[in-house]
Amino acid sequence: MRRSRIHPRWLLVIALAGPSAAAKIAAADIAAADIAPAYEMLPARKALAQLPGNGADVFGVAHSQPTDLAASELAIANCEANRSSTTTRCEITHLNDEAVTTGQRIRAQVASKPHPLYLWRYRSESSTVYLAGSIHVLKPSLYPLPPQLDEAFGQSDYLVLEVDTGRASPADRQAQALRFALLPGQQTLPNVLPALLYERLNEHLLVYGMNAQAMDRAKPAVIMNELVLARLTALGYRADYGLEQHFRSRLGVRRILELESIESQLDLLFNQPMETQIQLLTDTLDQEYLIEPLLAEMLVAWLSGNDDQFVQLFAQQGGDSPLAKAFNRQLLEERNVGMAKKVRSYLGGQGTYFVLAGAAHLIGAEGIVALLADQHIIGHRVMSDERATISAENERN
Repeated sequence: MRRSRIHPRWLLVIALAGPSAAAKIAAADIAAADIAPAYEMLPARKALAQLPGNGADVFGVAHSQPTDLAASELAIANCEANRSSTTTRCEITHLNDEAVTTGQRIRAQVASKPHPLYLWRYRSESSTVYLAGSIHVLKPSLYPLPPQLDEAFGQSDYLVLEVDTGRASPADRQAQALRFALLPGQQTLPNVLPALLYERLNEHLLVYGMNAQAMDRAKPAVIMNELVLARLTALGYRADYGLEQHFRSRLGVRRILELESIESQLDLLFNQPMETQIQLLTDTLDQEYLIEPLLAEMLVAWLSGNDDQFVQLFAQQGGDSPLAKAFNRQLLEERNVGMAKKVRSYLGGQGTYFVLAGAAHLIGAEGIVALLADQHIIGHRVMSDERATISAENERN
């Protein structure tokens, strides 16, 4: 386990949730410098949270929790209660015996020299389109974003998302999801999953406070989605910190437009043939404990504008089976065609559009940028050392 270097003057905050007397280590008895060996002694399910940067001597621990999610959430709460900063938020640095890559470490791997951003600027006579590559789940330590993203958004009249999940009420969204989420007829998970896979799935779900029996009517693709979400949340990654929510929270008077419909996304994700759903669920279980370092590397590639590395890592997490590759083609290349068509339509409109699409949709030979170039629509990729906005006159010069 990678060890965190913490100043010895500060107190360790421990949640004493377990009944075992051996587990009840008094906070005052543990110097912060001894946090690594002390943490190793604690029983699972456990987590360690710290304040990033100069506040790394503020931290919180939870142990003996019923699930990984409970340990993660309690460690964050303990750390938050121990901090005085009103801007920086605590983050998970260890989950059980696994070291979690910090935002500071991710940022440290991004070169300081000028590099391309996941932001393209397109202009027509009547409109400007900023095409930004989004990461849908992040953690607070990865903020602030490159300032060019905020600058481009600040100049925009429209925020364009893949789908506008806030358009319907929570009840309507739930009813809509249920139409796609349940197995047809009287089918149940034990009927559609191989016995060994069902048993293995239940073991993984219990780690996050779920069980297959309570979800027996759900499609394998739905459970796969829940499992991925739970794993990322326990590691400290949340949609609340993704780029969509970041910019939606600053919407102001801007209108929200959609590249797709929520129905088309739900159909793609949850109406795959059962053979494909089973394969994707199997791949997810195989990769569950590999996703953290892979995601950290993808974030380094994203912040660095390293398209080749990003594409390679995205393909790596997508699975190698023919069924997984066919699904990934539907997930990316086939949807890119419709997204590129929408972007082209905005260039024929009026005003300024800030378009957020998953970063993987933008790049590669069949990405949105390449599809637009095939139609002789060439954008300018914004660099880390330049402004995102520029007047039309200066751009012509």
